Amino acid sequence: MASQESITIENLLLERKQVAEAITKMYTEWKSIRFEAESRWKETTNYVYATSTRETSNGAIGGVDPDNQAGWSHSTHLPKLTQIYDNLIANYRFALFPHNDWFKFIGEDKESVTIEKRKAAESYLKTKHRLSGFEDIALDLLNDWTLYGNCFAEVTYESRVGESEEHDAYVDYIGPVMRRISPYDIVFNPLATSFYNTPKIIRSIQSMGEFIRTIEENPTREYDLKVVDIIKETRSAAFLAGSGESDKSEQLVYDGFGSWTNYIKSGYVEILDFYGDIWDPSSQKLLKNQMITVVDRLHILRTSEIKTRTGKPHIFHAGWRKRPDNIWAMGPLDNLIGMQYQINHLENAKADALDQMIVPTRVIVGDVDESGVEAGRPGGHYRILGGEGSVSNLAPDTTILQADFFNQAKMALMEELAGSPREAMGIRTPGEKTAFEVNSLQTAASRNFQSRINQFESDFIDKIINAELELGREYLDGDDQIKVVDESTGVQEFLTITKDDLKVNGKLVPIGARHFARQQQLIANATQLIQLASQDEMVLQHFPSKKLAKMYEELLGLDDLDLYEEFGRVFEAQELQQLIQAASPEGEPPVVPEDV
Repeated sequence: MASQESITIENLLLERKQVAEAITKMYTEWKSIRFEAESRWKETTNYVYATSTRETSNGAIGGVDPDNQAGWSHSTHLPKLTQIYDNLIANYRFALFPHNDWFKFIGEDKESVTIEKRKAAESYLKTKHRLSGFEDIALDLLNDWTLYGNCFAEVTYESRVGESEEHDAYVDYIGPVMRRISPYDIVFNPLATSFYNTPKIIRSIQSMGEFIRTIEENPTREYDLKVVDIIKETRSAAFLAGSGESDKSEQLVYDGFGSWTNYIKSGYVEILDFYGDIWDPSSQKLLKNQMITVVDRLHILRTSEIKTRTGKPHIFHAGWRKRPDNIWAMGPLDNLIGMQYQINHLENAKADALDQMIVPTRVIVGDVDESGVEAGRPGGHYRILGGEGSVSNLAPDTTILQADFFNQAKMALMEELAGSPREAMGIRTPGEKTAFEVNSLQTAASRNFQSRINQFESDFIDKIINAELELGREYLDGDDQIKVVDESTGVQEFLTITKDDLKVNGKLVPIGARHFARQQQLIANATQLIQLASQDEMVLQHFPSKKLAKMYEELLGLDDLDLYEEFGRVFEAQELQQLIQAASPEGEPPVVPEDV
């Protein structure tokens, strides 16, 4: 007879099983809807990382299959898509993080706009970014955004414990952390009104050892230890029983594992973390703002409310080209796959044509002796028997050599279609232009690029850094030592930040991309202004040289070098004259350079 405790656990599992089944069904349905997007991601990835056409869809109609007479023998891959991909990421990163002060705090009341409050909020996050490797993670997210057209990140508050050589535990890092979520590991309702409102499911795979360690080292996650025991027992029973007994009534298919038996005996644990609202059939209640963890697609390991100010998880999404009525966005490379295919096709067809020119097809008429190794080789000959017969070459069509010009035009067009103007690579368009005309063309050509990076900054980075500040306000225990470098003197100081210092009415605003575009515009306008004003000295005298010099120092990002000094050259000239006079022989006038 079963004990009362085992009956209680069994009843608990039966009550929760319906919710687990509902979450599993959601995951399966939303993942199947994403099949087309995953196929597109795979093809784009193959082209970006390919070393030959054998690794791309070009290989399906190429020289891979020796029996395929319609294909070519060459497998050259021109990595134009790879070059566009690298170029976009380099420019996106430079635009987002042009300098260390790529975000600022904006207060919303009298108390929050003080220098001390702004300095506390900004310095706290700068230090946490430096220690947690924020910009490296941001680069991974830019890779996802450019390659897949979608990127996802989660912001959590973590306490990392390290161990010294003497095996003494110490706190390695405490604070907010941004984590990348692979687009392959997250699903949601793509037809929802927004990513913010739709429920989300994040899938992760852990080994059994990692799973147990996570539970032991994170008691605050409120995992149900009774369910953990059942998970252990299930695996122990599976190893002792046969495959037929293990499969029993569980007709579930696990991604990457197949059957229930293969999954249970693999040594891995599948975890589905659900965030959002869900209907509980057993209690007939709507569970709002829930975080539910499902293990093995059968058991609920954790159920708790999402503990954020809005009740929504700190999970964020950015799409490159947004679709109407579909949250899954397109990437900048998706529309270029066909052009890359065409470039590879022409390149290999041209190589085949050149081979045919080097070793042309021969037409042999009559009685011709082809014996001898010299026949068909340079300097070789054929012997015509009986005085009748002939040997001639079929001349190939030389127009195939124009494929190079066609490919060059295609590759230039691909740059423009991806939103990466040629000027961004340092290539100037043909024709003589003034400096103002060049800047006008660059500004117009980069509007698409600037629009995309502004969208990424406002839709994604803005939300992430404010979520980090919110978690700092919520979970900072006691005080934290933050290193601050004075911009004017370079002196390092340490601030003591408390929870009250971060409880300010305001928000952090990323200004990297917007500052980058505005800076380029101001530099061009200032240069044009000086050129126009220099033609009329009466106008030029209304623009003080000291203010213009200070403006150029700020616009060119030279503040940290401390180059600006009022009338610095005057003092240098005086010092130079003194040195010249001291070095001149007595009785001879000093030789002073003309430019002093």
